[in-house]
Amino acid sequence: MAAGRVTRRGKMGDVLTIYVPSFFNMVGMSIVSPIIPIYSESFGVDFAVASLAITIFAFGRFITDIPAGAMADRVGRRPMMLLGGVLITISALLNGLTANFTLFLLYRFLEGVGSSMWITARQALLADILRQEERGRTLGYFQAVQLIGQSAGPTIGGWAAEYWGLNTPFFIYAGTGLITVALTFSLIFDVKGVQRHREQLINPTDVKRILKNLTFTMACLGAFTIFFQRSGIRTDILPLYASIEVGLDPAAVGTLISIATITNVVFTIPFGYAIDLIGRKPVIMWCIFFTAVADIGFTFGYSFWTLAIAAVALGVATAGAAEAPLSLSTDASHGEPRGLAMGVYRLIADSGSMLGPVLLGSVADLGGLRLPFYVMAGILITNALLVAIFAKEIIDPPYAPGKLLKRLWGSKEEPDNSEG
Repeated sequence: MAAGRVTRRGKMGDVLTIYVPSFFNMVGMSIVSPIIPIYSESFGVDFAVASLAITIFAFGRFITDIPAGAMADRVGRRPMMLLGGVLITISALLNGLTANFTLFLLYRFLEGVGSSMWITARQALLADILRQEERGRTLGYFQAVQLIGQSAGPTIGGWAAEYWGLNTPFFIYAGTGLITVALTFSLIFDVKGVQRHREQLINPTDVKRILKNLTFTMACLGAFTIFFQRSGIRTDILPLYASIEVGLDPAAVGTLISIATITNVVFTIPFGYAIDLIGRKPVIMWCIFFTAVADIGFTFGYSFWTLAIAAVALGVATAGAAEAPLSLSTDASHGEPRGLAMGVYRLIADSGSMLGPVLLGSVADLGGLRLPFYVMAGILITNALLVAIFAKEIIDPPYAPGKLLKRLWGSKEEPDNSEG
């Protein structure tokens, strides 16, 4: 995708310019994920303080999402992606070198800020270049590439920490960050003709207008709920439940998460096509509803294999959960400042990641480790109903459920019409 000269893109161009840098960025982020709690405890702090290393990264993303989106509208997507990549690289390197926990937290916060810059600007760029009719399937490929990177990272990080020290994953993270910056610089350019909004950095009127769009808001709610479930159930409660209630060892717990992830990778691309062919709303509702069913399924697990069945169900149910809300929010924000709209979307989604573990952990403290699964299922089903009532399908998918019913009904009436 040359700097505005190329207007028609092939799939290989998309892969080179967006997918590959995103793959290395995701690998780097996931490389450090398994060792952050252990590395934090190596500074001599207690568990509660050590958990700040995870929370502060999410907080850095949270407070940066809207400013990063607005800046992407003001100066361009590419400069924000480059700046975010550089910030990730430097802060990851400093995290590997520091011997002070306070500085470690500061650098983790800066990693979160850089991550928000890169991801928000990248989503705005995707919104610029993807046509409505191809958005779901292209995001499906994109999500599959990211999931592969996410799956590979923890294994690399765990082995590196085991053989070369706990700080080694951060050096590798800095290396993948440097690769991401180099690929972004050489392959990614802003799309010609995209309007820049230079008059005001963040216009509250624009934010209010974007949020008044019920379809956009429902898409954001869908993303919030999925992020809430992912961090609260999949990352926090499920490992505790599998370990304490079922008695699985850490290797078995990790295998359960891998089963869900691998299943997710397998079904992500088919769901991407479904988003374009069937519609955004049906996929969002399907994903949310059956995620609730999978969550309840975990409470009936009494062995590794019964939990594995629920993990497969969760992987299938969440296969379109990232792309469908993003596709609908992009459709609904057409004509709005893209970066700002994606910043608002990311802010709401990231707030789900922050709140999920805290709120569902509190539920577990009050009612045991099974209760959060039922509470989460109730939230998911309520969200599915809200999307069904308030969200509007922007595109005209060729195989929308309503169209199929009309075709089936029409085919029954056809003989009578022909005879007349």
